[in-house]
Amino acid sequence: MRWSRIGVFVTAAALPAYVLRGSLLGKLPFTGLEVVLGLTVLAFIVESWRQHRMPHLDTPFTVLVGVILVATVLAVLVSPDKHGALGIAKAYIVEPIVYFFVVINVLRSSWDWERLTYGLYVSGAVVAVSQFVALGQAVASHTLNLNTNPPVPTWLWTNNNFGGIFLDPLVALALGLALFGGVRYRRLHWAMLILLGAGDVLTLSRGSWFALVLITLVAAAIHPRRRVLLIAWVVVAVLALLVPPIRHRVENELNPNNPANSLVTRVHLWHATVDLIGAHPFTGSGLANYQQEIGPYRAQLHDVIHQTHVYPDQLELDFWVELGIMGLIFLLGFLVELVRYLAPAVRAGPLSHPWAAALSLAWVGIFAHGLVDSPYWKNDLSVEWWALAALVVVAVVPATRQLQLRRPSRKT
Repeated sequence: MRWSRIGVFVTAAALPAYVLRGSLLGKLPFTGLEVVLGLTVLAFIVESWRQHRMPHLDTPFTVLVGVILVATVLAVLVSPDKHGALGIAKAYIVEPIVYFFVVINVLRSSWDWERLTYGLYVSGAVVAVSQFVALGQAVASHTLNLNTNPPVPTWLWTNNNFGGIFLDPLVALALGLALFGGVRYRRLHWAMLILLGAGDVLTLSRGSWFALVLITLVAAAIHPRRRVLLIAWVVVAVLALLVPPIRHRVENELNPNNPANSLVTRVHLWHATVDLIGAHPFTGSGLANYQQEIGPYRAQLHDVIHQTHVYPDQLELDFWVELGIMGLIFLLGFLVELVRYLAPAVRAGPLSHPWAAALSLAWVGIFAHGLVDSPYWKNDLSVEWWALAALVVVAVVPATRQLQLRRPSRKT
C-alpha cells in the first residue's frame, strides 16, 4: 500500500489547498484538496484490488459514521438548497470519512503515525506563516485594529478565527508528543510547537487563546511533574496578561458594553438558534440553509444582524441545525467514544501512552474552541477532524483494549 500511504501523508500536508478552486466542464466544482484526496483514494482502490484486500471498516466510530451518513441524507432532503446541500455533504462529510477509512487501512506503525503528523504540521506551517506575514504587513501599514473582528486577515481567508481553529489541535498534538515522547524526532515536535504555537497566538483569536489555556493546563495536570508545570503555567498566564495587546483583547471580551465584544453577539445568535431548533427539533434547518433560516429568529430577539453567520458558531448547535437531532446524537456518541478509549490510556500513564496523551490534548483543543466557534464545518477542518479520529483508532484503541484485557477480574 505504498502509494496509498504516500497519498495519506500528502493529503494531510495539503489541507490549505482547498482555497484553490476550479470546475470540471464548468459545472462540477472541485478544490485542490479534493484533487489530492481523490488521487489518494484512487491509489487505495487500485492497490487494494491488486493485493486482493478488503478494506477494514470495523472501528469504534463505524456505527457513528452510519448515523452521520443517514443524518446527512435526511438533511439534504429537507434542505431547500439541494445543490448547496450536496456540495456540503460531499466536502465536509463524505470525503473526510472516506479519508478516515483509507488512513486506518494504510497506517501500520508508529513511524506511520508520526509521518501523518508531519503532514498535518506542513499544513499548519502554511497557516502559521501566512499569519506572520499578514500580521507583519498590518503592523507595518498601521492597519492593525485590536477592536475589530478579525483584527487582521491571512493570505488564506478573511477571518483570523479560521486559522486559530485549525492550529489549536496541531499545537496540542505537538505539545503532547514533545512532552511525552513516543516519537523518533522529538526535537522536531518541539520546533513545530514553537512555530505553530506562535502562529496560533498571533491569530489574535480569543477562542484560540481560550483553547490554548485549556490545552496547556490539561498537559501540565496529566504530566508526572505536574506541580512544577502548573506553577509554570500560572506564571506564563500572568505574564501573558501583562502584554498590552493580549490584555486589551481580553478586556474587550470581559466588557459586555464594548462594541468589540464578540461574545455578546454570539449569545444573541445562540438564543436565536435555540428558538430555531425549538421550531425544527428533528430536522434542524437542513444542510446549507441555516443562513437563510436564522434571520426571522434573530429579528424576534431584536438582534441587529450586522454579521453574516453561516453556522451558529457553537459545536453542538452547528451539528443540530445542519443535521437535525441525529447530528447531535452523532456528536455526543463521538465524544463518548473518544473518552472511552483515550481516558483509560492516559490514566495508565501518559509517558507509557504518549499518543493517547497527545491526542487527548488535540481533542481538548477542538472541543474547547467549539464552545464559541465552529471547528468542523469547513473543508480543511473536517478532514483534520477525521485524520485525528483515525490516529485515535490506530494509535490508541489497540493499547486501550490491551489494558482492558490485562485488567484483573474481581473475585467473588
